[in-house]
Amino acid sequence: MSEPQHFLPETETAVPIVRLPGEGQVVGVLRGQSTFKVHSEQTGGAYAILEQQVPAGHGPPLHVHRRETEVFYILEGRFELTLGSEKLTAEAGAMVVAPRDIPHTFRNVGDSEGKLLLTVIPGRFSNYFAEVDAVPDHDSEAIRALCAKYEVEILE
Repeated sequence: MSEPQHFLPETETAVPIVRLPGEGQVVGVLRGQSTFKVHSEQTGGAYAILEQQVPAGHGPPLHVHRRETEVFYILEGRFELTLGSEKLTAEAGAMVVAPRDIPHTFRNVGDSEGKLLLTVIPGRFSNYFAEVDAVPDHDSEAIRALCAKYEVEILE
């Protein structure tokens, strides 16, 4: 009889992780901020979870990941999302899955800051957020290099 297959890789960090409100590494991204609730390194690279605060009217450009699936769970606010050719508006309590190789974006279309929980599978891409935060004055050449490193293509 074969051994059962496990979703998570065997790691020394396969222990419970608790982050209380306000805890986690904070980085500034796209005029908002992202708080690492679970780092990729804590899961053997299987996934990462970030809480993102997005100012009204903001969001990332249309882009596509070649390796990752992103799962968005809206905690607060109202967001317009594009997934391939589909556009939708979603509010708190909605969950949206953006599979790899599907162009996607989101924009906070509410009147105040919105908040969402982002799960990145596998988690390696989450390190992009910390690295792009360190780019001086959002230097476009450095950002292009990071996109190439993480196999993300900006489409707009």
